[in-house]
Amino acid sequence: MIIRVLPQLNSRQQWIDFCRREMPYCFVEQPQCLIDFQSTHLQITLLSSRTQGKDAIKYSLGSRRSVEPAWQLIRACHWDLNALLTGLEQMDFSSNVRDNSLLGVHTDLTARKFFSKERSVIAPSSVGLLKPLGQAPEIWSGEDLLRLIANGQYSDLRNEQIALPHMSDTNTSSCTQAGGIPVPSISSLRLMLLEQPWQWVGQQHKERLHLFRERQPIVSLIPDFTAPAPRLKAKGNARQNYL
Repeated sequence: MIIRVLPQLNSRQQWIDFCRREMPYCFVEQPQCLIDFQSTHLQITLLSSRTQGKDAIKYSLGSRRSVEPAWQLIRACHWDLNALLTGLEQMDFSSNVRDNSLLGVHTDLTARKFFSKERSVIAPSSVGLLKPLGQAPEIWSGEDLLRLIANGQYSDLRNEQIALPHMSDTNTSSCTQAGGIPVPSISSLRLMLLEQPWQWVGQQHKERLHLFRERQPIVSLIPDFTAPAPRLKAKGNARQNYL
């Protein structure tokens, strides 16, 4: 499913336009979250590069009877999603949340805070084109490793695992091997870095960069910070080779 990304939801007209969509279900860039208003409850999933999927905090605000309590709450926050989230973050959900002044806008309004059940919801900042690296970062984070891999800024990819019992033939590539064990395919490596970047870290040893997932070595490679050729230009050159 293609989910639209909205820059913000901070005005009355933006909320009206959002709710007039066939499916009022969108990402918001600032603050990073997923908004679902397909029922009488407004559901907000907080996202970032480190909190995605089942690790993300989710709020459910509304009533079983009508959409009006949720709308009154939005109006009470002056149509500002940032103000609404600020109020929610200051609430103590371990006690009676209805005692909070934020929820005093309607007698039938209820609020819940819990962990999201979506298995793989990715923050808007992790969606789209990833900029190539111009130099080695001081600390190799999962986001940096993903940018390096996605832009092909490496060579001599090697497997650093003793065995790959969890890797099937469809998730491995026989083009580069170490000790007869195929390395993970580039597509599966990108997917693992994209879904759980906080589990990854890179460590430089001489010319090689070693990629660890939850402290376990996975692969190593030689970084190359040369800017990749623009994709359209690269495709054009490829066509000329056939002429």
